[in-house]
Amino acid sequence: MKKWRCTVCNYVHEGDTPPDKCPICGVGPDKFVLIEETEAVAPVKEKKWRCTVCNYIHVGDTPPDVCPVCGVGPEKFVLVEEVEDGLTDKEREALQTLLFNVSYGLYIISSVRDEKLNGMVSNTFIQVTSTPLKASVCLGKGTLTSEYVRESGVFGVSILGKDNHDLIKHFGYQSGRDVDKFKELSYITGKTGCPGLLETLCFLECKVEQTIDLGTHYMFIGKVVDGDGFSKEEPMTYAYYHATR
Repeated sequence: MKKWRCTVCNYVHEGDTPPDKCPICGVGPDKFVLIEETEAVAPVKEKKWRCTVCNYIHVGDTPPDVCPVCGVGPEKFVLVEEVEDGLTDKEREALQTLLFNVSYGLYIISSVRDEKLNGMVSNTFIQVTSTPLKASVCLGKGTLTSEYVRESGVFGVSILGKDNHDLIKHFGYQSGRDVDKFKELSYITGKTGCPGLLETLCFLECKVEQTIDLGTHYMFIGKVVDGDGFSKEEPMTYAYYHATR
């Protein structure tokens, strides 16, 4: 059976034709390529480039002139290091498809450096322990928010609700290196100086106690030091976002 790869999120579909809609990122069949044809044209393993603004992955010797997802130029792409995990491409694709079934939320991770604020969309925030209260988040090394957290030792988490699609676009499809993401938005400043968005469900603040280098990302484990609740609505999940984007 033929295999088709989504050129936006790398989801792999099996069938005689590409799917009408990618179940992961929602793009149409025109964004799918036949894997066998790609391998026949380029038998040598090509480089992978990740957009530091929206995390789109481009395959090729050089980064693209324009990111097809968020529109930034090649200067916003970084070379992805190949991870030696002992898996074949087929095994890795199968496991990644299974991981798409894991349920998790969407958050705006914020931080502060030299009185400047920045934030980004993340789906990797989790509670680590309850006694003491600790939580963690994984951020790409190339992101500005990751730089802020490393230098300041603090991060804030605004938990998104089902009506916060606009915030995902605002914080996920542009870089804080180019714009002030918090300009004209309503937010509070907590004990750590991190901003919490008033449009979201609630806000938590953490002080970093441990930083783990994961290769392409840093994991920041922090002690939860403060928080505030704004709404009792249901939180946004990754699956709900892709179904309603």
